[in-house]
Amino acid sequence: MRIALFAILFFFGLNQTPAQTKQIAWSFGLQPQRAWVFAHSPKLAQFKGSGGNGFQFDLNRLRLDSTAKIYMGIRFNSGFGFQFMRFDSTSLGSAFNLSYFLEPLLWENAVFQLRLRASGGLNIASKPYDEKTNASNPAFSSPINGYLGLGISTYFKVTNTTYVFANATYSHFSNGNTRNPNYGLNYPHLGIGVDYNFNTTSKPIGNTLFQKEKWRFDLGVFASNKSIPILPQLRFWAYGALVQASYRTGPINAWTIALEGFRDHSMRMSVDSNIFYLNKEVSINLGGLLIGHEFVFNRCIFSQQLGMYYFNQLPQDLVGRFYHRWGFNYKLNKQFMAGLNLNANLEKAFLFDLRLVYSLYY
Repeated sequence: MRIALFAILFFFGLNQTPAQTKQIAWSFGLQPQRAWVFAHSPKLAQFKGSGGNGFQFDLNRLRLDSTAKIYMGIRFNSGFGFQFMRFDSTSLGSAFNLSYFLEPLLWENAVFQLRLRASGGLNIASKPYDEKTNASNPAFSSPINGYLGLGISTYFKVTNTTYVFANATYSHFSNGNTRNPNYGLNYPHLGIGVDYNFNTTSKPIGNTLFQKEKWRFDLGVFASNKSIPILPQLRFWAYGALVQASYRTGPINAWTIALEGFRDHSMRMSVDSNIFYLNKEVSINLGGLLIGHEFVFNRCIFSQQLGMYYFNQLPQDLVGRFYHRWGFNYKLNKQFMAGLNLNANLEKAFLFDLRLVYSLYY
């Protein structure tokens, strides 16, 4: 697959290549949008059928040079987006999303382009949960959250500098269970807009980063400070370690298998405070086996993994057998990466961690 998902800041890389010319077409896009809230949990049933209206502004940097196309196999765009959305529900208020996006051109000819966009960044929410003033909003309880978006767009050429486009995007924001309640807000949205090219620049690329090795082996540690829904004012630590193998199958695609173990101190309080959990001596350690996929862009790696707990003594309604992870790692150098990772249990974020990873290549 020649697509990119949820990565931020990929202007650098690892191995040096001879200096070449970087050509960038700069443009800005503007579009009005209509959203529909997806009530993915019964806890959010009050928002079913509601939506929102807003707009989005993008600053695009479309790579025109052959070096970029050789690396990915197709041309790609990247840039920064600003989205404003006012939701119909007064409990949800408004959202401001600031994101960085990657957008490969999946197919194009002289007048038409099909693009896939992955974006990630920060969300600023105007009406987070408040026990006294906004208790009807269990979707998010922090004014600042993480934002993810995945969408597809069609572009039609009008003139040499102007395109009209239509897109469909699925957006999500939440705080990753660092504060509760936090079921997250999911909302697909449609937009129609205009993209205008205002400048084209050329400059030497200098040293670019291309990782040629097929295999990467990772050893990492991670930690998180989180809360639980029943006692949102208390904080708990969770921490663990992982080993992972990644096999590169294309310019931007790799497949992974990983083993992880972690200890979540919030689970002790969750078990002890629930009278229906009769066994209070269960372990709060968890061990998981994961398989997944990575999109690799120079220093940036975005990963998606499906996991199964091989060790889990906790009640199934507290921690299910299966889970999935979404991650972003940034290569500090060839050996070390720092990243953020979200462990989602069923429909709810479970653990949002910061991690440090050591890598070897073969």
